[in-house]
Amino acid sequence: MSKWPERKLTGRGVLLWLVAFFGIVIGINVVFITVSASTFRGEDEQKPYLQGVEYNQILKRRAAQAAAGWQASLSAIRLDSGDVRILLSLRGRDGAPVNGERLAGELRHPADENRDHALKLAEVGPGRYQVDVHEVAPGDWDVIVAARGGKTPFEAMSRLWVP
Repeated sequence: MSKWPERKLTGRGVLLWLVAFFGIVIGINVVFITVSASTFRGEDEQKPYLQGVEYNQILKRRAAQAAAGWQASLSAIRLDSGDVRILLSLRGRDGAPVNGERLAGELRHPADENRDHALKLAEVGPGRYQVDVHEVAPGDWDVIVAARGGKTPFEAMSRLWVP
């Protein structure tokens, strides 16, 4: 014999179970959607519409950069102090170092824009530029560097492993 009294399952009972089940599922989905929408905006650029409108200008700058034949090499090392040093080697079409450029950019975390760092590279030798960045966690990072105010448009992008 069972301790529980036997009850007959009626249509009303089935309806209540179905409403309760789907109510719980929908309630959990609403919580997940609310949390995800409030924590990640889902876009990489601040103004994606304006970026799309200016796309033809971007293509012209990229064509001018390709015509100049500049070659860039980006790398990252962790210093003993814990800081990360971003290094850029910049060479012209003939392999000669490109000097005197004002370079700035951004060190972007692929999944969390709150970890991004602005970069202002300093020239440390012929065709060599660097910047030290504080509080960078190990892992993959995207580096974007561009020349500011120069005659030749230049932009370099790379995904780097930061030790």
